[in-house]
Amino acid sequence: MSSYSKAEKNLHKLYLSNYFLSKSSLELEEIIHGSKAKKHPVEEYVFITGLARSGTTALMNKIFATDEYASLQYSNMPILLSPNLWNKKLKIAKHERAHKDGIIIDGNSPEEFDEYFWKVFLNDSYIKDGLLPHEVDEKVLKKYLTYVALICHSKGKKKYISKNNNNILRLSSLAKIPENQIIILFREPLTHASSLMKLHKTFSENQKEDPFVLDYFNYLGHHEFGLDHKPFLLTQDFIKNKDNYGRDDLNYWLQIWINYYEYLLDNFDDHLMVVSFEDLIEEPNKVFAYVKENLKITSLMSSDKKHVPTKYTEVSCDLKLKDRALKIYDELSTRKGY
Repeated sequence: MSSYSKAEKNLHKLYLSNYFLSKSSLELEEIIHGSKAKKHPVEEYVFITGLARSGTTALMNKIFATDEYASLQYSNMPILLSPNLWNKKLKIAKHERAHKDGIIIDGNSPEEFDEYFWKVFLNDSYIKDGLLPHEVDEKVLKKYLTYVALICHSKGKKKYISKNNNNILRLSSLAKIPENQIIILFREPLTHASSLMKLHKTFSENQKEDPFVLDYFNYLGHHEFGLDHKPFLLTQDFIKNKDNYGRDDLNYWLQIWINYYEYLLDNFDDHLMVVSFEDLIEEPNKVFAYVKENLKITSLMSSDKKHVPTKYTEVSCDLKLKDRALKIYDELSTRKGY
């Protein structure tokens, strides 16, 4: 983002902040490319989600590397709702992403840009002082499937993959899509909470230095951390107690973890595929075999190297929160399908 020119930043603002313009661009896409896209129905929809810092990007990148799936990529920015008319216009050189976690991105890298569709067509109705779970109207869901078909057409693929951490908000609606596969990632709670808190501090500092970073996050509906952090408002317990701790306190981020995964367990469906971050790091080929077995992947998936995540020293936290989180973690571990 720091490499964007003033003209590129202005283009982002012009398009991404104007929902009438972005809707119109999708309508134009349908007029020009809609009939062609319908000739090749999408055969599989893969949705990867989980609380940020749970390994969703790593798994997404591995599946995307099979070259069997279409996804929105950095090259689609910022004209996101016109994947055919604006395909590969923005050139981005390889660099480490802003998270500073060793993941290298360029214009061809996939990212969770389809949240912008939901923002536009739901008119930000689910974004208040936090993000609210919601059912998607049938008309909007149908429009989303049209959009996905256009993305697949633009990439020359018949299968679609999306990594979107906000999809916890609409899991039941996504489950209505035929040929869907939903993969949920989770991570050991204390390490996960520490990672979230660290990144919140990093992005808050970055956004103070460069206001465009904050605008960029807001345009795309990414409120996991930073100056405009908005938590998922999933459980009544979290809504009642979320202000008990400041955002520089590990207990706050432990509450965030409990809120997310307790909600997931309360609304669990056996159709969901559950993967742990620890398995993805320590036994990647075991995870890849499970994924390949359940998805329509024909290519080989394997890893010769293992990612080494940041280690966090033991920090103090509320023992009741810790115990509650670890029990949820143990329960999630029993839901793994491998």
